[in-house]
Amino acid sequence: MRVSAGTAPDTERFQLRERLGRGSLAIVFRAIDLAENREVAVKVAAEHGRKAQERIHNEARVLSALTHPSVISFLAEGIMPAGGPLAHRPFLVEELALGTSLLELTRAAPRGSSEVAPWALGMFEALNHIHTNSLVHCDIKPANLMLSGLRRSPVRIIDFGVASRVGTAPEAGISSGTVHYMSPEQAAGGAAQPAWDIYAMGLVLLELMTGEKAFPGTAVESMVARTLRSPEFPSTLAPGWEPLLRALTAMDPLERPSAAEAAAWVGRLLPAVRRPDFGHRRPRNAWFSNHRQRLLA
Repeated sequence: MRVSAGTAPDTERFQLRERLGRGSLAIVFRAIDLAENREVAVKVAAEHGRKAQERIHNEARVLSALTHPSVISFLAEGIMPAGGPLAHRPFLVEELALGTSLLELTRAAPRGSSEVAPWALGMFEALNHIHTNSLVHCDIKPANLMLSGLRRSPVRIIDFGVASRVGTAPEAGISSGTVHYMSPEQAAGGAAQPAWDIYAMGLVLLELMTGEKAFPGTAVESMVARTLRSPEFPSTLAPGWEPLLRALTAMDPLERPSAAEAAAWVGRLLPAVRRPDFGHRRPRNAWFSNHRQRLLA
């Protein structure tokens, strides 16, 4: 099947190939961009319902506002043609993310700090770009973080299906995020804030370095546990990492650093090698310096 995007004259530009996966909101296909002669991913609404279709349109709007090497690239959007089982459903076209997800790595073995640090720097740089555009990813987890094999952007953030504008309350009856990585305030159903992504990224980094979820168990057990306590930090963590992880996963969102501040902090923990340039960098502010000194005291 071939599909076209928008009203551009490149009719039937994208040729669908095999299905790569299906979630509650969308079906993802590998496709060929005939105009550019490259493989892409086409994400089609999983249902005809209004909510599923709005999610596709929302993700397209979010991705089109972002341009960062560590964020999956948006290419186009459109409506599936008539005559097939997916007829008249909205779709978006994005860069095909090939590689290993951090979920696969967490299932293998704990990763060393020298390996995790460049990944963390790139991810916080990407979150800074996302948050600067008044957006919150809302579903940071290992499965949504993909290794790229590129030095400038070693990890890419994917799947913006539940991303929200800062300050937007979740719609009633709609799941937002993944329970095992939600901050306490996100689990309580508050308005979307950048601190949600910071907390989730802290749990991801801790899991990468320990090989275990910070709050295991059922969804209910995990959610209750994080409202009562902070994660546990093993003594085996490399020097300097425990204060950072404690700050990222602080129960009070006001005590967490911003993405730009976290990136600067990780930069100080990088091994003595040439620091990659991710771009979109913002300077640290006085709050971060004072906050870090307080945590290290």
